[in-house]
Amino acid sequence: MGTIQIKDVSFRYDQMATDLFSKINLKIDESWKLGLIGRNGRGKTTLLKMIMGQLNFSGEIISNLNFYYYPQTVVDKNVLTVEVVKNLAQLEDYDLWRIEIELEKLQVDADVLQRKFSNLSPGEQTKVLLAILFLDESGFQLLDEPTNHLDIEGRKTVAKYLKGKKGFIVISHDKNFLNPVINHVISIDRNEISVYKGNFDTWQQ
Repeated sequence: MGTIQIKDVSFRYDQMATDLFSKINLKIDESWKLGLIGRNGRGKTTLLKMIMGQLNFSGEIISNLNFYYYPQTVVDKNVLTVEVVKNLAQLEDYDLWRIEIELEKLQVDADVLQRKFSNLSPGEQTKVLLAILFLDESGFQLLDEPTNHLDIEGRKTVAKYLKGKKGFIVISHDKNFLNPVINHVISIDRNEISVYKGNFDTWQQ
């Protein structure tokens, strides 16, 4: 069983007078679907980047999981979407059926693959990047505000999609999106971090 163990982790950006995080300790199971919540500026994206190993911190983050981060960086948006998929997911042509299955679950027609990525709507771009992210079923996904460019129906579709996935951490301010999706909450309050079992409503109560 995969885990993420955060042990005595402290972090501050160079320009900060005090720690953003101070000696935090968490243990996360790979099967948990976690909503990461907290006010803006509390360090939600920073925490994901620390888990990804993109920032230097004191303490330890120990894990045996493969992490995938949304949103990915699309270097050239003026190529066909299929090329974006192949590049980001390291997919060969004979494996493209795998992305088509994920797109179908997200209610996106496979013909988007033959359009330029730049010509897709922001919602379609979001769903393509999410489909890429979940191709590796053994991975653990870190989703930073995936609902930003989605309308209400799009949010419902992505919520249903995530309900069918194994484990991940998702940052969102939309409790209507989070409630049906998550079974644990990571709450950042000042420089304290706590994990609660349940959805957003449970945590709020």
